[in-house]
Amino acid sequence: MAEQKVITIKNLGVYGLIRQASVDDSLIPEGAVTEAINVNFDRVGAVQLRAGIVNLGGTVTASGYCYGLFNAVLSSPSVTMPFVAFTKSGSQSLFMYQSGSWSASLTGETGTLKTRFVTFNNYMFRVNGTDNMKVWNGASWETSGGQMNPDDMASYDTKFIEVYKNRVYTAGNADYPNRLYFSSVISSTGLISWTPTVDYVDIWEDGEQLTGIKRYSLELLLFKPNYTYRFKTSGVDADPLIKVGTRSQESIIEGKKGLYFHHETGFYKYSGGYPEDISRPISDIVSAIPYSYHDDISSWKDSDHIYWSIGDLTVDGESWTNIVVRFTESSDLWTVYSYSTEFKFATEYNSGSAITQIAGADDGHVYTINSGTTDDGTAIGYRMITKWYDWDTILDRKLFKKIVGLCEKAQGSKLYYQTDDNPEWTELGQLRAYMTLFDQLNIRFHRIRFKLRGISSQEAFIFQGLVVPEYENEGIKAIGEQ
Repeated sequence: MAEQKVITIKNLGVYGLIRQASVDDSLIPEGAVTEAINVNFDRVGAVQLRAGIVNLGGTVTASGYCYGLFNAVLSSPSVTMPFVAFTKSGSQSLFMYQSGSWSASLTGETGTLKTRFVTFNNYMFRVNGTDNMKVWNGASWETSGGQMNPDDMASYDTKFIEVYKNRVYTAGNADYPNRLYFSSVISSTGLISWTPTVDYVDIWEDGEQLTGIKRYSLELLLFKPNYTYRFKTSGVDADPLIKVGTRSQESIIEGKKGLYFHHETGFYKYSGGYPEDISRPISDIVSAIPYSYHDDISSWKDSDHIYWSIGDLTVDGESWTNIVVRFTESSDLWTVYSYSTEFKFATEYNSGSAITQIAGADDGHVYTINSGTTDDGTAIGYRMITKWYDWDTILDRKLFKKIVGLCEKAQGSKLYYQTDDNPEWTELGQLRAYMTLFDQLNIRFHRIRFKLRGISSQEAFIFQGLVVPEYENEGIKAIGEQ
């Protein structure tokens, strides 16, 4: 007589996304999922829809392409506002967000240049590698004199900039790509000066050029595509600190547990010593990032997550568009988001009353991320696939007669299943309530997995899993045996 049991498939997402290309299905732990698009696992043990994006301040410039984004926070004068660089028709302009709308702040700059910013002593510096360094004082742009003396660097245009130990450091000059320039230490009256013919350090010539600089803890890290050097005021390490680097300055982001960045072999976390590859669970997604996009990867963070915008991918022969991979620091979990637009630069925005994350896109807009229930009016498509389940032993054939889906705010999500070596997915039906019963089933299998998918513009669903109240183990049977 067949043995009857009750089984549950719950705690989905407690291990996040683990791709089958990284771990054999027999070793993927209970609760992990093998595909996750536009869902997250922030509610432990459940799968929920991600939040949307909302346009910030209307159109910045029609058909513009974002090349930089930064939130300027100055205390005197008191200013908190984002600046965004958009290029249109070959010319770049900087726009500032004020009183709910965008207005041009600096026009006629060279187009298609990545534009970077830093704040220092209540001034905002802007560099792009071709146009002269400029400084915003809270009311206007300064090109010479003043407290920051940007004209001292007029013949040494650079593309990277950072603040470290009371100086401003900058690098990426076309004639001296591996030279790190630095200002004087700020004076008691708030003044700095530059002597670029003397005040510089040359980074070791290893056949690569500097691609980013970032302050972290007590170090200034100097990145090249495959090397990272460490600067501590008295000099630079004679040899690379680590033989892993990055091609994208914008992929470097500091979280609460370390400094994160992208390398062609994965995403890494550095907290001193040698960096840790944190992206093993999504290795095939990392490998699918086009090499041509490595220097365009951008990042941002919130209170517990690191995000990287990685463009369009082809994964298992399927096209994925406007992809963002998301890493949860507190639990080391991954998931994947796909948006209606491609984010090029992102930053944290302090409006004075709230801290949000905003991103400049390739469509002339800036968006508030993790806001609303749609992608600026476009419904959010989502899907999640569980691991394969075989229970007892894969040699035994099982029979499902009933399945109950558990989902808060069901929103009409659809459930599917796939068995054994059958490439087709079979629809179970639609989730219409917290407990949806699918009965009169006759599903025979040795192994089975499930897919949840749908399109939503409503409040986020919370999928809690499945209960199988009638499960029979029919013993050892060959596939197809009656």
